[in-house]
Amino acid sequence: MSEATLLSMRGIDHHRAPTEVRERAHLDDASAVALMKALAEDPGFVSVIPVSTCNRTEIFLEVRPEHDPDEILRRALTAIGAETDLFFSEHALRRDGPEAIGHLYRVAAGLESMMLGEPQIAGQLKEAYRLARKHQEPGPGLLRAFQGSFRAGKRVRTETRINQGAVSVAFAAVELARKFFARLSDQTAVLVGAGETGTLAARHFLQHEIGRLIVVNRSGERAERLAATLNTELRAGLLKDAKNRPVAVPELPGGQDRVSVSPWRRLQQAMTEADVILSTTGSLEPVILPEMVAKAVEARRGNPLFLLDIAVPRDIHPDAAKIDGAFTFGLDDLDEMIQNNLEARRRQLPHAEKILAEELAEFQRWLGEVDLRPTVAEFKAYLEELKDKQVGFVRKKKSDELAAEVDRSLQHFIKKVLGRSVSTLKRAETPEERERDLDTLKRIFSDDR
Repeated sequence: MSEATLLSMRGIDHHRAPTEVRERAHLDDASAVALMKALAEDPGFVSVIPVSTCNRTEIFLEVRPEHDPDEILRRALTAIGAETDLFFSEHALRRDGPEAIGHLYRVAAGLESMMLGEPQIAGQLKEAYRLARKHQEPGPGLLRAFQGSFRAGKRVRTETRINQGAVSVAFAAVELARKFFARLSDQTAVLVGAGETGTLAARHFLQHEIGRLIVVNRSGERAERLAATLNTELRAGLLKDAKNRPVAVPELPGGQDRVSVSPWRRLQQAMTEADVILSTTGSLEPVILPEMVAKAVEARRGNPLFLLDIAVPRDIHPDAAKIDGAFTFGLDDLDEMIQNNLEARRRQLPHAEKILAEELAEFQRWLGEVDLRPTVAEFKAYLEELKDKQVGFVRKKKSDELAAEVDRSLQHFIKKVLGRSVSTLKRAETPEERERDLDTLKRIFSDDR
């Protein structure tokens, strides 16, 4: 009888480690593949799925019984030149057995994310799973655990409202912009600033199918790089909408890209083309002045202009709010929205936890029967061997028709015997009792062969 494998997780995440530690622990695809190959050399290794994002690097490992997962992982990490000690330091998270699987399910549902309920982690887990399967065949435990986590995460996202409502500044700003218009697809947005927050806001705009996005940044090279990346992601179908479908790429006049760049010196001109402006630079002084807003509003001929300022210090001069036709919103407006949305998400936690408990119980039921399968399969093979001999004897002595009848009757008999045997094994009150029952069953049919 083959024994059940051991499942473990060793990792670094945003709860316990600062950014610089997470960066040092990060495993890119090449490093993840190298880790798989190094682990494959170890006799105790079964399979591994490394998951590495900006907020976490977690290594889900399956090993054979009586092998130490820490020793196996240490050797492999050292072999690929990773900072091995990070995964065993005070910043590290260690989970084994059911706790490792419970953690995986929570991650898949977004309950361990920096932004509670964020859905992006589901796609990141699937990418890690696909990469691992491309280079190895996951063991039965890890395979079942990840597939179960995908199902659990999907249930949480569809049966609760835990991923609804913006809880990041960039997302909240775009959510607010959506309230201004019937359809963003008919509008033009100008993004002032191409840093990390601006990049997030740009992706949110595109995920909500903004008609055009113009990027303006002091460093023209950085703006060009961001626009090129976003246009490439759009064409490749990598940007997904709220229903996880590739964002549509409409035909624009002249074959122009959805995302374009305007030089910093032409910020005023870009503003006149905008329906909504989102500014997020690192400037110490306002970059959008009242007279600039006034000119943009005048060029719009009565159509309102919406300005979202998510910079610290502010990018938009406070007096811009006094201009008729201009509507300005800042971090204070967004913070109230974010806090309300966060509280609404937290209220969904009990429901989400209940769903995860149900899914984990299903996994534990499956895991509890893993040790039965090899012996039951051998027992079934033994019974079918006896059946085939008896059917062959009847066919030889009697007729094919009678042999077929005997075959059907014995198949029914085998099904009942197997069902009764498995039920008896499952009723064992302790692992030791079940082990004795399995040994007894195996001895009965093995000795008879």
